[in-house]
Amino acid sequence: MVNAPRPRILFVDDERNVLDALNRALRPWQSGWDMLFVDQVEEAVNEQRKQSFDVAVVDISMPVMSGLELIRTLAAIDDGILSIILTGATDIATAAAAINESNVFRFYTKPSAADQLAAGIDQALKEKRARAEQQYSSAGAAFSLATLDRLPTGVIVVDGDPKVVFTNKQGAEFLAARDGLVIGPSGLVRTNQIKESAELSRLIKLAIENGEAGLPHALSVTREESDRALSVVVAPLPNGNAGARVAVLLVSAPEMQPLPSVETVARLFDLTDAEARLAVALSEGHRIEDAAEILGITVSSARTYLKRVFSKTEVTRQAELVRLILAAPVLLDLGRGKKAVPKR
Repeated sequence: MVNAPRPRILFVDDERNVLDALNRALRPWQSGWDMLFVDQVEEAVNEQRKQSFDVAVVDISMPVMSGLELIRTLAAIDDGILSIILTGATDIATAAAAINESNVFRFYTKPSAADQLAAGIDQALKEKRARAEQQYSSAGAAFSLATLDRLPTGVIVVDGDPKVVFTNKQGAEFLAARDGLVIGPSGLVRTNQIKESAELSRLIKLAIENGEAGLPHALSVTREESDRALSVVVAPLPNGNAGARVAVLLVSAPEMQPLPSVETVARLFDLTDAEARLAVALSEGHRIEDAAEILGITVSSARTYLKRVFSKTEVTRQAELVRLILAAPVLLDLGRGKKAVPKR
């Protein structure tokens, strides 16, 4: 039986002492991974050309070429490589936003604990295998990063400090916006309000202490750029392979929660196009008179359509219908760019 080749992991940092410290800290994983530590971006690129790496761990701030530029260069040679960014406090917002790039898997603030970084590398290797096999995990297993990135809800996993361990694209965008939830100079997640920060820390510690037996708790987070607060749910997560105790923050903003498309509503509830458009318009908060005007029909026709919608969906009140529509599952990239109803 031929053994599979060991995963190749590349570490790039212009500070040699940082690389030496990483090398020492990651010795327990040397039996499973081939690791190369380089302090020159040219050497990193040349080594990638010789034999592609599976995962690159890259410092975001380097003099010759930035970490993000290096990641793009490595991916241009082989787009199968996944990258992890190491960042200082001043570059956290940039690193969070970089999660949106397809080859950036995660980011960690420096200094990062060896077991935490190793767990991130291990997850990147699993994601790489999943992408190569073009299949998702079976039911009951962890959702893939690709699935999480399509949700309208921000997913931010934190440890007890609380430092960010993982974020999906939406979560990274919330952090990068610095409107409500932010990452402070020390790398800790906090809010713009002192009292809300204290409550967030308390709920995170409570979730971690209680573990899987704990209950989720909700927090409304004030924003400076909007009158509508962020909704944050703090919940416990099972311990990972590395034994890390973490909690998850589920973050949503009212204006960023998309409605299902007219086509989706029509198919789910066996409605005609006209009936579905009316149902979606009502779910957007319009009165039936306004919805009729927007759709270019009479109020009498709108009421007739609504009676048919009630019959098909087996509800008797408009509030019930709206709740039913809002409960339909939505992914960010389904129907993107389409309007539920035409603009007035």
